[in-house]
Amino acid sequence: MRTEEFMKGSRQACWVVKVMLIASLTTGTVAIAGETDAARILEKAEAIRNPTEDYSVDVDLVDSKDGKVDFRSYETLIKGRDKALVKFVKPESESGTRVLMTGPDMYVYVPTSAKPVRISANQKLTGNAAYGDVARLSFVGNYGAKLKSTEKNDGKEVYVLELSSIPDRPVTYDKIEYRVDVKTFRPVKAVYMTQSGKPIREGTFEDFGEVLGVQRPRTFVLRNLLRSDHVTKLKFKNPKQKSFPDLMFEKQNLGRN
Repeated sequence: MRTEEFMKGSRQACWVVKVMLIASLTTGTVAIAGETDAARILEKAEAIRNPTEDYSVDVDLVDSKDGKVDFRSYETLIKGRDKALVKFVKPESESGTRVLMTGPDMYVYVPTSAKPVRISANQKLTGNAAYGDVARLSFVGNYGAKLKSTEKNDGKEVYVLELSSIPDRPVTYDKIEYRVDVKTFRPVKAVYMTQSGKPIREGTFEDFGEVLGVQRPRTFVLRNLLRSDHVTKLKFKNPKQKSFPDLMFEKQNLGRN
């Protein structure tokens, strides 16, 4: 009798172990699939936000705070996903200033300086905007993505992605909660956070229209979550598909571009 009970108990124990093993494998598969899906969603959203081919675009920046309005304009040249050159146009006092992003490095060149100075992508440019915002820094290759959930956003179902910065990459923010339209994969909103997860700014993608053959956001609105009256709008105009030589994106040539 004891032998039968022992064998029965052994069979039950083996069954429990098998169930636990299958559950763990299934959970692992779901996690891996979730990460893969998040990467795919991010890739599609970024392909809409930014063209993958080389192009130039004019950027008008309007910053509103304390009832005061500040206007600035730039010309941005983008090559692939890891090279960008921002030329300051207005105000005239800053004309000739250049910001270069190449791979993980970013530099600023001022006509009165002898050589370019290294800066970080999260360094403030003006208002709520950082250098990385005007350079149209791509999230792909700079952030790891995880699919957090799906939810409703202004009546639309959206994916909620958690983006965490990859070490030694030129990121503007440590963490981003990125909302992407489930049906169209259009970017909807980005909530920018500190390393501890505190939301500090919110960016919405607006005014979709045809840009180089695809419906893309032509206006990006940054709102300061710590100060509700501070809003910065970036309007992207006159996009042109172009081909740029690599020499344009070398820091020693910044004063010549």
